[in-house]
Amino acid sequence: MIGARRAKRGWFRRNSIALATLVITIPLAGWWTTRSDYKSWYDGEPRDPVIVAAAGTAYADATWYAASVEVDPDPKPKSQPETLPPGTTRVRVYLRLQVDDLAKVESLGGCLVHVRAPDGRIWDESILEDDFQDRPTGCTGGYDDKLQTWRDPRIAPYYLKPQAKKPFETVAVFVVPTGVAATVQPTITWATRLPQYLAFPR
Repeated sequence: MIGARRAKRGWFRRNSIALATLVITIPLAGWWTTRSDYKSWYDGEPRDPVIVAAAGTAYADATWYAASVEVDPDPKPKSQPETLPPGTTRVRVYLRLQVDDLAKVESLGGCLVHVRAPDGRIWDESILEDDFQDRPTGCTGGYDDKLQTWRDPRIAPYYLKPQAKKPFETVAVFVVPTGVAATVQPTITWATRLPQYLAFPR
């Protein structure tokens, strides 16, 4: 009598361990990738405000004072103003700060000025609005060693290099929807300090 042959195992049975490993590994890899992407996004979001008080708040090697916001600012350009998108308005923010050590001014570089609406929307500074900027921009202040005759005498003093222990002023200009222009809040971020940001109450 011829003995019965043992049936060959099917492909799925031969590879059951490998398949089980894949069932575990693929979702785990997807979860890890998603988690890493979410963490990168979450850590880069400005969500922890450092509130600037009117009397001054020490932060990032400087003392920051209350900001003021001007809607549809003057002076208007002498030439024909650039046409804004329908339903938008220019907003200019004045920022005041002071450093106790002039060497600390350089550490303020890399700041980004924004305005934030009450509903959470954020707008970056409009770099094309030079006609509406009557102060130096950014967080490091002016750059002239002495008063320049070619500058408007009314604004020339603002472009002098900052002095230690003396407040100086910079500006930022934005184009925002008209409906939120009166309520936007100035904010400042640094990539190295996120998720913290400076918040200037209106």
